[in-house]
Amino acid sequence: MSERYEGGLDRADRWGCGVAMVVGVPLFAFLVLLDALGDCAPDAACRRGFLLMVLVPTLLIAGAAGLGIRHLIRRREGER
Repeated sequence: MSERYEGGLDRADRWGCGVAMVVGVPLFAFLVLLDALGDCAPDAACRRGFLLMVLVPTLLIAGAAGLGIRHLIRRREGER
């Protein structure tokens, strides 16, 4: 048995993280821009907040994309 550390991310994990970043970063920027431009009238209380309108959708979509790619690569390689 070797003394070196042999763990880490495999190919599917690296691709999943990469796709999640490629999808998540532009989506986050776009949603921040829409949230900033979509202000209501000055006296109206219609602002829903950053968390629900920007952060949660970004995390859900980027996470689903990353996990989906990870699953497809592992399935194609025959791992489960």
